[in-house]
Amino acid sequence: MSAVLLIATLDTKAEEAAYVRARIESHGEKVILANTGVFLPFEENAEIKGAEIVKAGCGLTIEELKAKGDKGFSIQAITNGIKIITKKLYSEGKVAAVLSIGGAQGTDMGTAAMRELPFGVPKFMVSTVASGKATFGPFVGTKDIIMMHSVCDIQGLNIVTRSVFDNAASAVCGMVKNRKKNQDKSAGRAGSIAVSMLGTTTPGALYAKKLIEKENYDFVAFHQNGTGGIAMEEMIEEGLFKGVLDINLHEIGDRYFGGLHGSVREGRLESASKTGLPQVIAPGSINYTVQGPYAEVSDELKKRQHIIHNSFLTLVRLTPDELSEVGKITAEKINLSRGRVHVYIPLKGFSFPDSAGREHWDPEGNAAFISSLKKNLRKDIPYNELDMHINDAEFIDIAVNKLFSFIKEK
Repeated sequence: MSAVLLIATLDTKAEEAAYVRARIESHGEKVILANTGVFLPFEENAEIKGAEIVKAGCGLTIEELKAKGDKGFSIQAITNGIKIITKKLYSEGKVAAVLSIGGAQGTDMGTAAMRELPFGVPKFMVSTVASGKATFGPFVGTKDIIMMHSVCDIQGLNIVTRSVFDNAASAVCGMVKNRKKNQDKSAGRAGSIAVSMLGTTTPGALYAKKLIEKENYDFVAFHQNGTGGIAMEEMIEEGLFKGVLDINLHEIGDRYFGGLHGSVREGRLESASKTGLPQVIAPGSINYTVQGPYAEVSDELKKRQHIIHNSFLTLVRLTPDELSEVGKITAEKINLSRGRVHVYIPLKGFSFPDSAGREHWDPEGNAAFISSLKKNLRKDIPYNELDMHINDAEFIDIAVNKLFSFIKEK
C-alpha cells in the first residue's frame, strides 16, 4: 500500500518527526520516514536511512562523506539522494504524498524531492523560511507544492509547533483520502487541451475556451509569466493532454531579452514536438519584454514603444533585429516536431496592444520576426499567414479547428 513519505533531518528534528508521524498514522495513513540529517549524532529510526540516501546521492558512505569536510558537497549529495529515492518509491507505487519539515536546508532538500513528483500528488512543506523576504521560486519551481510557515522555529514540541504539525498532518491525510476517492475527476470528458495565454491574448484565449469546452474537453490555461510555460511543458511530458494550442510564446522572446517573464529554463515549445503530441502554434505576445517599474527602466528602453502595465511592470517592444533572432529561435524549436503541427501567423498583430493605432503596433518589427521564422522553419512544417489579429474569433476558429482535426486523425 502507498504511504505518506515523511522527510526530516533526524539529527536535529527526530522528536518533531516522531510527532508528525504519529499524527499521520492517527488518520489511518501509513508513513515512510526518510532521514536526510547525518551531520550530528543521532538515533536513527527511519525506513529510509541516511546511509541509503547518501549512497544514492554520491556513492559514498556517511563516514566517507564526513571525511571530505565539504558541507556544500554533502548537502548536494543528500539532496540528490532523496530526489532519486523519492522518484523511485513513487514509480513503485509506494508513495501517495510527501510531507517534509525543516529549516532552510531541510526545505531545500524536502522540496527538491517533491519537485520530482508529477502534478496532483500532495506535496506539503512545513518550513521556517516560508515567509519574509525569502524567494519561493527555487523551492516551489513549477510544481503544486504547499508551503506552510512554521511561525516559530522547528525545535521541540510546544503550543505552536504541535498546532502547526497537527494541521499539516491533517491536511496531507485529507488530500490523500480525497485523491483516492477522485482519481479521475475528468471521467466522461474527452480529455484535456493545454493552452498558453497572457493578459494581452486573453480575448482570443477565452474564445478558444468556449470552443474547446463545447467539444467536451477540459481547457487548461498556462500563464506565460516565466514558470507557466515550463509547467505546461512538464505536464505535456507527463501525458496529461490530448493536444496543445500554443498561441502565446511570450516566454521565448522575453527569455532571449532577459526579461522578468522569460521562461525560467530552456525547453519552452519543445515537449509537444519531442513527444509527438498534436500542436497548433501562433506567436502571441512574443514581440515585447516585461521589465520592472517604469522608474527603474533604462533610458534606452524608455525610448522604445512601451506600456506602463502597472506600478510594477513595464512592457517594452523588441526591436526588429531582436525579433529576427527570436524568429530563428522559435523556428528551431518548432523544427524538433515529430508529430502533427501547424503554425498560424496573424498579420494584424500578435497581442492586444499590437494592433493598428495601439501602443505596440510596429509592422516592421512583426515583419522581421515573420521573415526569420519562415526562413528557418523546416520545409515540411506547414504554416499560414492570416490577415487577422491573434485575438480575432476567426483566427481562433481556424487554429482550434486545426487542432481538433489533428486529434481526430490520431
